[in-house]
Amino acid sequence: MAAPTIEFDRHGDLELRVGPPNEATSGLFRVCSRSLARVSPVFDRMLYGSFAEAKPVDASSENWVVNLPEDDPASLAILMRVAHGQFNEVPKMLPIDKLYALTRLTHYYDATQSLIPWIDTWLTSVDDILRDSNALEPKVLWIAWEFGRKLLFKATARRILTEASATLLESCSLQQELQMPPEIIERITEIRIQTIQAFLNVFRDLINKLLVVDESPRWCRHASFMGHHRCESMILGSMTFCLARAGLWPLPHAVEVEESVVELYTKLMNLVIHDIGRPSPKSMEDHGECNPMCHLTENMKRVIDEIADPVTEAHWRYLEIQEKRLNP
Repeated sequence: MAAPTIEFDRHGDLELRVGPPNEATSGLFRVCSRSLARVSPVFDRMLYGSFAEAKPVDASSENWVVNLPEDDPASLAILMRVAHGQFNEVPKMLPIDKLYALTRLTHYYDATQSLIPWIDTWLTSVDDILRDSNALEPKVLWIAWEFGRKLLFKATARRILTEASATLLESCSLQQELQMPPEIIERITEIRIQTIQAFLNVFRDLINKLLVVDESPRWCRHASFMGHHRCESMILGSMTFCLARAGLWPLPHAVEVEESVVELYTKLMNLVIHDIGRPSPKSMEDHGECNPMCHLTENMKRVIDEIADPVTEAHWRYLEIQEKRLNP
């Protein structure tokens, strides 16, 4: 059954067949070709240039048809409302998925500037969704990119860097249909691996210090030359036991870690490493001073503080240009 024609202009001279043929979500739009050309230089070239979609010289308004099988009918319908001045029909709120699909479409047709009156309202609803949900939304990266919203782009990139699992980032890279700003997912992935490796190196370095031979400086503050390694043995055993319970022993390579940066940081910070304390009630030696948890905590916090910014100068320059385009 053919989809009913939606008349954006009852005197329109062009019919658009939108979406995959014979699909329930496909649409037929009766539109004014000049209205499309005014909001989109791409439509202008397509309809009034030398492309196959241009109106044939001998064609009437009843048989000028353009097929757009790759376009999302719902998104194109919103753009048609804007192009034909039907502003009351433009949604005041859009879920993230629909706003993402719309900005993909307007980016392709170079028509994002036509959305200026609604951008702030739509982004307010995006902020509300992000605030009320713990879910990561990689599509917000593209929305912020297309609308030239620097702070939203930076905050979203940082959150994905610190909170995304390896599986989520891999899915973003493998989904070819998921449109993303150039190099941002790759850079987030690279910095995530670097950060996780830095966490693991904190523990690897300590393990190496606990395994030194007698001739080398000892971790134990009360160690004597050729003395026993009871203190270091307790710390090493306790630490490896805790790491094993956390699924991190033997220490993995960073690329093998599934957890997000925040999840791994929390897991490592919550390890409880035991020491031998005072060997006897009358002992003057307190091996609690040898417990490495303060050392580990300090170094892991330093790793967090030194996480690189995934947003490059090239990203920033583009966002500034886009911001100026959309805030004339």
